[in-house]
Amino acid sequence: MESHPPVNVPASPPIQFSGTGPGPQAADGCSVELYRRSAYAGEIELLRPWLPPGTSVLELGCGTGRLTHRLVEFGCRVTGVDNSADMLRHVSDTVHRVQADIETLQLHQRFDVVLLPSGMINHADGAVRRAFVAAAARHVASAGQLILKRQPPQWLLSAQVGDVSGSADESMEVVAVARSPDPEGTQVRMTLRYRIGHDTWTHAFSVITLDEAPISRLLVAEGFAPPEALDAGRLWLSARPQSLQGLFPPHQP
Repeated sequence: MESHPPVNVPASPPIQFSGTGPGPQAADGCSVELYRRSAYAGEIELLRPWLPPGTSVLELGCGTGRLTHRLVEFGCRVTGVDNSADMLRHVSDTVHRVQADIETLQLHQRFDVVLLPSGMINHADGAVRRAFVAAAARHVASAGQLILKRQPPQWLLSAQVGDVSGSADESMEVVAVARSPDPEGTQVRMTLRYRIGHDTWTHAFSVITLDEAPISRLLVAEGFAPPEALDAGRLWLSARPQSLQGLFPPHQP
């Protein structure tokens, strides 16, 4: 039998998370003061048809409550989970606050909606992505749904050092970016600089670009039906437990 030399497969770049700036940083590098001072930008207004008053919501990775407090204003009954005590300290007492890692969360309670916002599904570690979805599956009600948001792939693939967005009062600048192939997309290692007034913060992180197909495979593997898009850009996705597939019309709140 003919022998062949071993093929050298490049090792994946290290996954990085770090942050700098005024105030404490969470384990993923997110700065507490940055999140506390950042204004709500209407991110979940389009979800309101799926979040009527009285809906029980489990928000995974609630941070300082920027989205959480809007959910409360919708009339939802909200449980907010974050692994940073410094973040949770700024969440309203009207919210059931839980300090825990999402991956190992065990609340022994089911919710009408499990919310995984802010592109958390794009975590660069596939095992973490699976653990996030598994946690959602453990906590979604039998007639409930997981609602998640993915990062826009086009921006992750096109952002360049020096790109600036925002206003005179608040801005975000790309200060470093590198990309490498990944079996499910492209791994992107990026550092952003944020400014609010005279204060600045940096956040270095690693994510993976994800089209809908790998997200669908992941959801189905954890017991969900294939997802449906909730917005025109197809960044917000909804998935119901597999047993309920076909019982609800598309986009049914």
